Amino acid sequence: MAKPYITAAGDLRPNKEQWEAYESSGNCVILAGPGSGKTKTITVKIARILEEEIGPPQRLACITYSNECVGELRRRLSKLEVDDSGRLLISTVHSFALTELVLPFAQLAKVKTPDPLMVASPSEANKIFKEAYLKVIGRDAPRNFRTDLDRLRRQIPDKRSADWRNSNERQVAIIEMYEKLLMESGLIDFDGLVLVGLELVTRHAWVRSCIKAKYPVIVIDEYQDLGVALNKMVLALMLKAGVRIVAVGDPDQSVYGFTGARPILLKSLAKRKEVQAIQLRLNYRCANEIIDASKALLPDGSDSESFDGRSGSILIHGTGDYIAGQARYALDKLVPEMLKVNPEWKPGDIAFLYRSYNEGSAIAEVADSLGREYFRADNGSPIKRSRMTIWLTEMAQWCSGGWQTGEVSLSQILKHWRQLRQSLPEGQKSLVARAGLIKVLFDNRDGKIALRVWLLELYEAAIEEMFKEEPGLTDEEEAFDDLLNLTKARKLLADFTVEVFGNRGRSPDRMNLMTLHGSKGLEFQGVVMLGLEAGEFPSRYAVTTEDLEEAGRLFYVGVTRAKSAVHLLYNSNESPLITAIREAAL
Repeated sequence: MAKPYITAAGDLRPNKEQWEAYESSGNCVILAGPGSGKTKTITVKIARILEEEIGPPQRLACITYSNECVGELRRRLSKLEVDDSGRLLISTVHSFALTELVLPFAQLAKVKTPDPLMVASPSEANKIFKEAYLKVIGRDAPRNFRTDLDRLRRQIPDKRSADWRNSNERQVAIIEMYEKLLMESGLIDFDGLVLVGLELVTRHAWVRSCIKAKYPVIVIDEYQDLGVALNKMVLALMLKAGVRIVAVGDPDQSVYGFTGARPILLKSLAKRKEVQAIQLRLNYRCANEIIDASKALLPDGSDSESFDGRSGSILIHGTGDYIAGQARYALDKLVPEMLKVNPEWKPGDIAFLYRSYNEGSAIAEVADSLGREYFRADNGSPIKRSRMTIWLTEMAQWCSGGWQTGEVSLSQILKHWRQLRQSLPEGQKSLVARAGLIKVLFDNRDGKIALRVWLLELYEAAIEEMFKEEPGLTDEEEAFDDLLNLTKARKLLADFTVEVFGNRGRSPDRMNLMTLHGSKGLEFQGVVMLGLEAGEFPSRYAVTTEDLEEAGRLFYVGVTRAKSAVHLLYNSNESPLITAIREAAL
């Protein structure tokens, strides 16, 4: 019987560009627009490389943007029967820097890091940043003061450079004070891990040789979002060590400029003579009208076309109201109409997209007043995304029936447990810990168990020890504590069962509320975008060319989440982005 990746590869063959990406044998950049099937393409390619090109003990590393992306890649690869943790590493850039660079090499290279290495939780890092601001500026930090500081730190990673010395003097002083206070506290933060990893790779040839020996091929997903430091690492490994790089992404969907992401980095990599660039042009998601309208937002963007020529709609509504009135109009009129015209749709096929948490709260308030059920996936969601909550979700799915259906395998759960238990050596202690986890899972195979009871059982059996012995899990411990706290009486998750948690609160009967940033990578039958007034989107404070271009890309992301229908709502003064779509339609 053919291996699953061989069968899956047959589905790529009719698409010329997907097949070209699958067949590529050197450094490669895959430029993949919305709905282009990029995740299937790269997972099938990863399976092929592991089977045909890399032999033990060498491994393949796949680096991506977020823990959610890590989980999706693991699920897809599991379906291809690729789950050998001994030969495949899937991680975020922060996790890669910690486990593959800082822990094994920092002390040997005499790079200054805390000893023992302790990673600051987000709350610890924020507290120290505020202290640094007070010491340098002499007053308490204002709200959202870190955005520009974090961006500067990520965009200019080399503090020996002229670019750093010539940057904003006050911002440089705050950042340097913050890093000094971190070190004095015996801590390093997540960005610091990446910066140390960059120094190790760029300044030490022997580190590059070690990485090449272990990981002859590195795949990077969502490259456009991963920033300057990773790009410098990639160039050093590719050009100086001969590591084969497969980078996947879409500059048109780069919407994290505020974190230091720069779409030009992927474009520049694609133009290098050492790299084969492949553009996936076919869009398997969006109807023709949506694709055509989206092109008006990015005049210099990549070309794409519908796979099957389906018809759809993109409609513009000037409601004369701001966000609450727009939400009421959409819930009273647009949603019922969409469900009536498309009887096969469920409310869960529709997403409300918006710019910020505050807009989401206004929409949720209107939905509550009308008795409409919804799933909220922005910062208002009680379930935060992290490696820990993703792993807990998998276990909840297994306990609520996945152990019978095979949708989630026990081997997959144990593999992800092992990845969280990085410092646990193989041997008797590992076997005992593994057996304890398996026992508590088998003892709790019931989706109707109260979530709090289930979490406490897991904590006692496996998670408490994990947090005590893994220095890189401080943020995950904080995420677990927050989740457990929400299951107390009269808290948001007090009534959650294991089954509800396993579905992350989602249901076909609940509409989706999420920010435009949070919608990236998802798809829905219908999309409702609200708050599209002039001066609001783009913001009146977006005055630079870079800010305006990013707003256009964010709008593009929202429009291309829809398969069939897009509704754009504004008050009485439409955004120039709506004007561009209106003119394109004419």
